Amino acid sequence: MDRSAVGCCLPARMSAPAATSDVRLRLPANRTCGKPRGNSGFTLVELVMVILLLGIMATFTSQFIGIGTQIYGDASSREQLMSDARFAMERLNRELRDAVPGSERIEDQGGNWLDQGPCLRFWPISNSGRYLALNRPSGSSSTLELVMVAPPVAVKKTDDWLVVFPQPVSSGTQSIRDRCDYGRCVAQVETVGAVISGAQTIGYSGAQLDGQSPGMRAYFAREQVRYCVSGGALYRTSAGISAAGSTLPLGVLMAESLRPGNVFYRETSAFNVEGEFGMRFVFERKGESVTFNHKIEVLNVP
Repeated sequence: MDRSAVGCCLPARMSAPAATSDVRLRLPANRTCGKPRGNSGFTLVELVMVILLLGIMATFTSQFIGIGTQIYGDASSREQLMSDARFAMERLNRELRDAVPGSERIEDQGGNWLDQGPCLRFWPISNSGRYLALNRPSGSSSTLELVMVAPPVAVKKTDDWLVVFPQPVSSGTQSIRDRCDYGRCVAQVETVGAVISGAQTIGYSGAQLDGQSPGMRAYFAREQVRYCVSGGALYRTSAGISAAGSTLPLGVLMAESLRPGNVFYRETSAFNVEGEFGMRFVFERKGESVTFNHKIEVLNVP
């Protein structure tokens, strides 16, 4: 029998139910690993590393700056030391070259003559010229006259000393003011005359001078100068010619950082003439030393 004819409804086909799985999807343990960091801060390890790197850079930078500063300071100190040494040596050299020949002497601080010592004494020339006559009698029995060739010399009476043919005593133990090799060669000026007919008369006291200069030269000196090393420094002092050596003060500071010792010396085998001296200065500062070996020569001749 046709089921469709009787209007009987057939049961609808039912699909099988979907199978249910017990497998669960596992989520990653770090739920932020896939997310951007955004504005999150440094970790502790990164912070420590940055601090260490900055500390190393600061250390090297400070050392570099410190070394540069030390080099500049050492160079400046060395330049100052060289400048002080050059000034003292140049001043001494210039003064000694214009000294009265035979007046220079090496001594200790007490004024005793030595071949090597810390002090050097000499007479700077205040004036000089050529003369026509020596030991000429004057109107006074206590003075003699020196006749100079014009132009006139600027001589101060009672202050200047006349020096003619100064040849030191060969033993080197007497000043030319006391005695020269042949006798008296120094006298104190008493009068200064005017220029008459191209000549000028200079009156001096005491006995006659015993020597005649081959070049007819006459020198005048007003003071004595002494350079002396004491306590690691070089000093310069000046006084009248009549002053004793032991009474001279240290004077004006010329240079510092100088090694004490016998800085002035005279060696007969090394120097050919009487007016040559050796000078050995050793300047020390901050562990460095600079040595100057120099020969000084008095250019004037009797």
